Amino acid sequence: MSHGRPSRTILSNLNSDTMADDPTDRYLRAMAVPTARMLWEAEPGDCVVMLAPCPPRFRDYVARTVGLDVGAVDIVAPAGTATAHPLDVAAGLGAMKLLAERPVLDPFALDRPVLDFARSTGMRLHPYSAHPEDAVLDVVRRANTKSGIRETAAALGLPVADGGFAATRGELVRRLVAFLADHPAAIVKPDRSSTGFGNTVVEAGARESRERRVREAVAGGAGRGRGWVYEEFLPLTASPSMEMIADDAGVTPYYSCDQRTVNNAWTGMVTPAAEGPHSAALHEAAAVLGGWLHGQGYRGIFDVDCGTHDGGYVITEANVRTTGGTYLEKLARRLRPGDAPVHWRADGRFSDDHLDFREAVRRIEAAGLAGASADVRAVLTTDTHDVDGKWRYLVAGRDAGAVAEAERVVEEALGI
Repeated sequence: MSHGRPSRTILSNLNSDTMADDPTDRYLRAMAVPTARMLWEAEPGDCVVMLAPCPPRFRDYVARTVGLDVGAVDIVAPAGTATAHPLDVAAGLGAMKLLAERPVLDPFALDRPVLDFARSTGMRLHPYSAHPEDAVLDVVRRANTKSGIRETAAALGLPVADGGFAATRGELVRRLVAFLADHPAAIVKPDRSSTGFGNTVVEAGARESRERRVREAVAGGAGRGRGWVYEEFLPLTASPSMEMIADDAGVTPYYSCDQRTVNNAWTGMVTPAAEGPHSAALHEAAAVLGGWLHGQGYRGIFDVDCGTHDGGYVITEANVRTTGGTYLEKLARRLRPGDAPVHWRADGRFSDDHLDFREAVRRIEAAGLAGASADVRAVLTTDTHDVDGKWRYLVAGRDAGAVAEAERVVEEALGI
């Protein structure tokens, strides 16, 4: 037991078919590399299952930053980056009994292996009060598809971008060529994807070369088994996301953010989301979708991603699972207890600097951003620069302006 709650097995199942179908090895590795970050969520007595190594220097860093007794946490991690489901990783390491010793299973996402494991061991599946029926898993899988959320949002009276669905590559080419006759550009998305994986923007261009360019644009990549959604590529002014919690009592807001994207793929966020003319409508849309999910039996974290433009807003997707921002919000609250809300910025940025992890930490400490009493605190959320060239960081405080300035200091210190 810890902090008055049962101990958990925290499962980093980011490589789940709930999130992406037909993933490339590159995608699987990219998702797996930072999973040591799940250690930030642990309390004494927990077990954390990762998809990548958790170096001792990172364990020590987490321990002293949040005062965690890492020795009281069981860490199940492979010797190298794994592309399998974490339950398969644990089985390969002979650690399944260790996982099942905890009364609660806390996964990143609900999927078939997780549901089967919870049922077979009798573990409570957080945050469900009883194991969900298979129908709930079907709802989660459907809502995590681009076509599923478009269909659901439209049925609930919420706005979606003009577009459609194509089941095969040939159908996609035909539909997209016709669509681009009336739209300057379209974004094409694999029907179940995550973090912008596989998204492609196609411009209309000259009519006589349109079909050739469309064929070239959609020739490779992922999604070949599940189809694609295509939508008008709107000139978005912001990409806000509303994250919510569905429990037995109902649906409540968790936090909001403005998403940062590079090449239409998620990299980080700024929270809370900036207030704008559509803010009230965005929160209401998230509540409406949340009410629908709750009525279908879903319990847990989910978010509703939106895009605002001069004419209004559209629903772009839902992530019916824990998200990349969920653990950041939890960590921000852990770093800044009492702030309501915590203002924070987070990103994952490439750097060619040959800085090592210990020196990067030293620089953040030297900038006065590490101590518990600092007005703004900055942490490196993972130790992966040696693996993928990225520094992943979180900067948190009670004032938006101070957090923005501290982020600039962190970027300068890290050479990004």
